[in-house]
Amino acid sequence: MKRLLAPVGLLLLAVWGVAAAQAGRYERLAALGKLWAEIKYFHPALAYRDLDWDQALLKVLPLAASARTDEQYAASVAAMLAFLGDPATRVIPHASIQPPAPVGPLLRTEPDGVLLIALNPEVQAALAGDCLEQLRRSALRITTSRAVVFDLRRQQAWTDRDPSAVARWFIASGLNQRLAGSGLKVPAQRSRIHSGLVSAGNGGSAYFHSSFYVRDGAVFEGVMPAPAAIVFLVDLSSSLPPIAAALQRDGRAAIVAEEGVSDSALVECHRIELPGGVRVQFRVSELLYDDGTTGLVPDLSLPPREAGQTGDPALFAALGIANRGVPSSRSVRPPAPSYAIPRREQAYDQSALPGWEHRLLAGFRTWAAFRYFFAYRELMETDWDEVLLQSLPRLEAASSPAEYVRALAEMVAHTGDSHVTLDGGPAVQDVFGEAQPPVRTRLIERVPVITALLDGAESSRSPLAAGDTVLKVDGEEAQQRLARLGRFIAASTRQSLEHTVMQYWLAGPAGSSVKLLVRDRAGRDHEVSLTRRVLPPSSWRGGDVMKLLPGNVGYADLDRLTPQDVEEMFERFKNTQAIIFDMRGYPRGTGWLIAPRLTEKKNVIAARFRRPLALAPSGLAGDVETVGAAWEFVQYLPASDNWVYKGRTVMLIDERAMSQAEHLGLFLEAANGTVFIGSPTAGANGDVARFVVPGGITISFSGHDVRHADGRQLQRVGLIPRVEVRPTIAGIRAGRDEVLERALRWLGVRNVRVSGVGEAR
Repeated sequence: MKRLLAPVGLLLLAVWGVAAAQAGRYERLAALGKLWAEIKYFHPALAYRDLDWDQALLKVLPLAASARTDEQYAASVAAMLAFLGDPATRVIPHASIQPPAPVGPLLRTEPDGVLLIALNPEVQAALAGDCLEQLRRSALRITTSRAVVFDLRRQQAWTDRDPSAVARWFIASGLNQRLAGSGLKVPAQRSRIHSGLVSAGNGGSAYFHSSFYVRDGAVFEGVMPAPAAIVFLVDLSSSLPPIAAALQRDGRAAIVAEEGVSDSALVECHRIELPGGVRVQFRVSELLYDDGTTGLVPDLSLPPREAGQTGDPALFAALGIANRGVPSSRSVRPPAPSYAIPRREQAYDQSALPGWEHRLLAGFRTWAAFRYFFAYRELMETDWDEVLLQSLPRLEAASSPAEYVRALAEMVAHTGDSHVTLDGGPAVQDVFGEAQPPVRTRLIERVPVITALLDGAESSRSPLAAGDTVLKVDGEEAQQRLARLGRFIAASTRQSLEHTVMQYWLAGPAGSSVKLLVRDRAGRDHEVSLTRRVLPPSSWRGGDVMKLLPGNVGYADLDRLTPQDVEEMFERFKNTQAIIFDMRGYPRGTGWLIAPRLTEKKNVIAARFRRPLALAPSGLAGDVETVGAAWEFVQYLPASDNWVYKGRTVMLIDERAMSQAEHLGLFLEAANGTVFIGSPTAGANGDVARFVVPGGITISFSGHDVRHADGRQLQRVGLIPRVEVRPTIAGIRAGRDEVLERALRWLGVRNVRVSGVGEAR
């Protein structure tokens, strides 16, 4: 036995090792995708430069996927960032590689009278705690010097750890005030802000938008005359103080760059750590000068010193400018485009099954859209980062269009939002079905029940009737089928999930047959075969849209009532004691016309809104990380000059009422306290946002957090009836509308059985 245990143990260790390696691989890929998404939305240059940022990710995904070491992974990340050509957006090395340089004093005066101030970590270390005091002394000498050169090279240890270190030295020592002269304004900073997600194509809310926002630059008040010439000597490691850009802009300072220069210390950058200790810094703002230009361009650029080279050509050049004076011809900065021309997301719909890189891109786009723009992210029951990790293996392994769609659907199902849908392409139709048999079903008493026969000709030849319960579909137990399909449906509430699944559970290809095992009212089981067809949209109810019911009660079916019918409805029901609004379905924009006719009050708050504002990506900006931001506003009922209906009002509700239907309920509730009767609604409200993923699939979700006028939560709760009543199987078989009957009893109308209105067709 012991001889057998060793090989088994080794095998288990090997299996565990492979699993761990795969888990690490997906962690790296997820981190890369999230970084790509954050830069996509917040790097200002991507708002107007003609850069295909998708391609930057797609080209390095194979490198990241095959990386076996942290160094290889870091190289793949660096390759993606290099696509931007931005020194401020880069992988931060763990160890600085600098050519050895002698440590000189912080301050010295050159023979020609130029004051030279060297500020780098080497100098600071040599001076220990005396560095700030020496800088203060230097500041005092600046005003009596004709020229000053700041040698800010070899600052890698600072810029890798805290790029604002040099700016703080300049503030604490008083250097800014000594250099400002008669006063100086620092360039402004321009960043991206997203107020909701601008939808791809048509159909999304028009309220969502993206824009630039500009933060004013600081103003330095001068205290005395500044030196005639100021020179900043820098390299790619240098952290410039903000006043340097302002002095250069005014022609009072020059920048000499050895190898290059970065404005990373002058703009806002975020830092994030990826798996394996890979650290990344990325830009989220850009300089904006008052002349409409941007960037930081040196007045003189020199190559780096070669190994073994004697002397310091760059310092010699800087001292030369200090002696001669800052040249009158200023460096030419590029213009900053006045508005964004962002690249639209590509659908990549040439194939129903995109390549594995594009399938992962779909996962990253989905993660980003919900991370930054989903109005109800805090209500999600699953960690969204973990959902991405779980989804990447399924997306990568998808071997057919249907598997790809299911992987996406299962991912977004975790959002718990009934507004989340997948649309576009035959693959979506194959998964969710394009055609239905000519019956309508609902869960009644927790059992799937046929509530309506939609095709009279075919139904008359089949032994089906309203009230029959469905036991099996194509041989599969009904409850098992509902549970299986439920994994791919995003739903705000249990009742909404049940309703949505019932809309898909019998669907399939047009012309195909579905076999149902049903139980009739006599308890007999029999099998029925029905042909699926692409059925035209139809209302949940038949009969009159408006009708006078017993007890002088008006009835209006808001699922079918049009805006043109509203005035006629009020005239017909002008003298009734009550109106019952049937909102067990979806309205046609009538809430804005009906609600103002129910109140004489002015400035009535109907609903409260909250829209996500995406201001910054994840990661640290200094020691601060942005958690979230939002714009909150209230919506009022429209004004009306028409006469006001004074009778009581009731609204019938159930799980079929969603979104605009629930918003109509908020309007009526705010107008006159309309009483809700029935069962809770779907619990999904908020203007829809949309985005597209490879394969030509459009995904939608709620972009606004909408609440009752008093601030109560609606999403994932629904409108709650004051009087709860649900249909029964017996009532369906009898053709009765038990919810409508209960509303009439609540209004004082007794012993009334309603048929031909409401549920009956």
